[in-house]
Amino acid sequence: MELEPCPVSAGVSAGQARRKGHMSMNQQNRMAITTLISGILAASFLALLIGWSVFDIISDIKRAAVLKARNHEVTSALNKLQINLTNAEKSERGYVVGSEVSATPYLAAVEEVRWTTDLIHALVSNDSSQRSNAARLEKLVESKLGTLQFVVEAREASSIQAAQLLMSVEQDKLETDRIKDVLSEMESHENTVLNKALRIRDGAFDKLWWVLAALTFMLFAGAIWQYLRVRKIVQYAAKSEAAIRHLANHDVLTELPNRRLLLERLDTHIDHAHSNAQSLAVMFMDLDGFKKVNDTIGHDAGDELLKCVAQRLKSTIRASDTVARIGGDEFIVVVPKLYGADTAAQIATTLVDAVSRPYCIKGRSIKVSTSIGISFYPKHGVSSGELLERADQALNQAKASGKNRYRFAS
Repeated sequence: MELEPCPVSAGVSAGQARRKGHMSMNQQNRMAITTLISGILAASFLALLIGWSVFDIISDIKRAAVLKARNHEVTSALNKLQINLTNAEKSERGYVVGSEVSATPYLAAVEEVRWTTDLIHALVSNDSSQRSNAARLEKLVESKLGTLQFVVEAREASSIQAAQLLMSVEQDKLETDRIKDVLSEMESHENTVLNKALRIRDGAFDKLWWVLAALTFMLFAGAIWQYLRVRKIVQYAAKSEAAIRHLANHDVLTELPNRRLLLERLDTHIDHAHSNAQSLAVMFMDLDGFKKVNDTIGHDAGDELLKCVAQRLKSTIRASDTVARIGGDEFIVVVPKLYGADTAAQIATTLVDAVSRPYCIKGRSIKVSTSIGISFYPKHGVSSGELLERADQALNQAKASGKNRYRFAS
């Protein structure tokens, strides 16, 4: 059997982006040189007299821009923390009173709270006043989470009634109000710092009119340069945000969606299927023989194999389907708009055949297979957690039946 080389992304988009970045930098360099020559020829002597003022103005404007960006980030993080705390409290109450059958939503909400708290601490690390506020906030948040966790553990250890007796609306309100007070104090501090910087910036604009009267042409060139600088910062910020969002939602090794993005898409497909009275399938895949590859050839070969498997899965599924890697050698395929189990069986057979074809890794022929467990909405569950759990159970049945095959959830 002829071995198939693993397809490798050419990275054309990245190369184009880098070339555009170099072009932009060259244009800025040319503009800087032109501005310098024009300033020397038109008003070199006056430039020496007013240089200190121009430097002061630019510094004030840049500082205000940086503080404004930071203010937006900190304020957004503070607001997000309040939302995450509310979600954690709602999830805890839902679990305790019995409307939630699992503590998973509560645990996810707690994780978001801690992540947001760490983000706030990092954002204000350069401000001594805010560092102390962040430390207070962290203690209050941990105290709040400790209270919630105490009730949840009581629910898990004894009964719903016992846990409900431990719930205290007054205690929850007291802890929440203390956290809100610290959040308000931190937001007020950020606004005070920003307003001060903005006032200084406005004063710099007043001085700017005097500078323009002395050297109109020079400051006109400087304004163009400053505009380009600001635009570059905005573009860089947009690219950075997109990169961070991509990293947060995709597996680093295979570039496939990770668990976070998978659950988001699966919930969306479930809502759509519910609204349109449709079905969907969740396929839980696990590679057979992957550990042997790691042990005999090495983890580098194992990583390369995972990337090859990911490429095959992406090229095999439909455009409307989603394939994700959730860890190790486990993959999930979501098949929306499903019109029957036969379609799911055909797709699963295609996936088994695609994965089972030999791979050429480091000049060696490697062969692995896959076992697949399949669950259906709404037959086996109406939530992403239920569908994944039933698919995992079916996967275990497929492995117990001899591997390299698929099984439907019973």
